[in-house]
Amino acid sequence: MRMTSSASIAITLLSLTGAAFAQSSPEKSTAETASAETARVEHRENGVPFSKLIATVAKKTGKKFIVDPRVHGEAEIVGQDTSNISFSDLLTILHVYGYAAIESGGYVSVVPDANARQVPIPLITGKETRPDAEFVTKVITVRNIPAVQLVPLLRPMIPQMGHLVALPCVNKLIYVDTFANLQRLQAVIEALDVGEPYKPAKCDDGSTPPR
Repeated sequence: MRMTSSASIAITLLSLTGAAFAQSSPEKSTAETASAETARVEHRENGVPFSKLIATVAKKTGKKFIVDPRVHGEAEIVGQDTSNISFSDLLTILHVYGYAAIESGGYVSVVPDANARQVPIPLITGKETRPDAEFVTKVITVRNIPAVQLVPLLRPMIPQMGHLVALPCVNKLIYVDTFANLQRLQAVIEALDVGEPYKPAKCDDGSTPPR
């Protein structure tokens, strides 16, 4: 059977298309591989070991650091020269990656943030300012509503490593968290703490013998 001119042209076009696809596929694959390799190189360039960041800040500030062996890995920092990182910047970077730096006894201890509330962190007593990512403790006096009522309202706003407890006998709250979160929650407490002054029920201190 003799093939028509149209059929012959169609077969030729299909052959050319297949050849072009076969030639372009390796080129596309090579380009994708090169792009992925470039991305990996950029990631390695942006990733800075925590040990290097801490050493840089220690040299700039003169602070002495003790690093928990569980603190390891790299921080990916874009848009900032790591040689210009301040102590406040370091606290923020560590916080993002789940670590905390606590200054006490002449050393800065770098630990997982889950352990932050179990080490001696600063007690805020007035209106002093601290770096946003520094862990602090504050005793907050509640004047117009029962402090115990605030705990279930505020607890969902507190990260897992934070701590909030009420002292019903004196109507106070003990709060442990970063300074930035403390400022945020204290503003919420002040907005809720309105109305007539609240007087907590007198608590037995245990000195009265039972009858």
